[in-house]
Amino acid sequence: MRERIDINRQGGYWDAVSRHYQSFTSISCEDFHYGPQIPGESTLRLLPAFRAGMTALELGCGAAQNSIWLAKRGVACTAMDISAAQIEHAEKLCASHGADIRLAQAGFEDFERHLKPRERFDFVHSSHALEFVEEPAAVVAAMAARVKRGGTLMISTVHPLFNGEWTTFEIETALGRRPKTVDGLFLSSYFEPPDDIRDEDGLHVVSRAYPVSAWFRWLTLAGLQVTALEEPAATTGAPYTSRDWADHGGQLDAIPSTVIFTARRA
Repeated sequence: MRERIDINRQGGYWDAVSRHYQSFTSISCEDFHYGPQIPGESTLRLLPAFRAGMTALELGCGAAQNSIWLAKRGVACTAMDISAAQIEHAEKLCASHGADIRLAQAGFEDFERHLKPRERFDFVHSSHALEFVEEPAAVVAAMAARVKRGGTLMISTVHPLFNGEWTTFEIETALGRRPKTVDGLFLSSYFEPPDDIRDEDGLHVVSRAYPVSAWFRWLTLAGLQVTALEEPAATTGAPYTSRDWADHGGQLDAIPSTVIFTARRA
């Protein structure tokens, strides 16, 4: 049985690391990003065509770079994050880009209190944030319920392989020869990958990965049709770069760090 994630303390954690996060990452507002060190929308081409007057909801927005990208295309955006410090960064960034975005401090578990009961969106999205929630199936269902007919839900999250341990192995070679030393992945269970626990000033968050099939099941149970699934390789010139993630080096070159889903409501 996995440890229960203490969602009530996560806002405090992200407030504590916000300055470090903003200084150690570079996230462009000129391309829609899906996660650290991987290609953005200009390369992957996963999103629907946007036009002025469409609406979008972003959860776990950080400094709202993806919402700013959408706002530049005439989309009316709402963006939320559990961290007050991150929302402050978003307010400053929106002002510098002239982006009129509705911002709110809210987590995945309580975002609906900031919306009207029947409010729906053409596009609902979250990039590298859902791995921090306690009940992802329930959150996916709540997000899907806010997608208009004909609209799209996009989720990117940590790939289950990436939470394994990247380590050095000795592999047997031909008889009589010395073992070969290689770097590779150790994963005790694909179905329950180990948690990534992060601590700061006595606060912690848990990043939890799930099998790809679990996300697919949660999306379809929520009444959506999965239209794309991507496991992109790392690249140079990514719209989201992080010094922390770059330290993973060879691991990023060998296995996917991120899995991306787009799903549509018919």
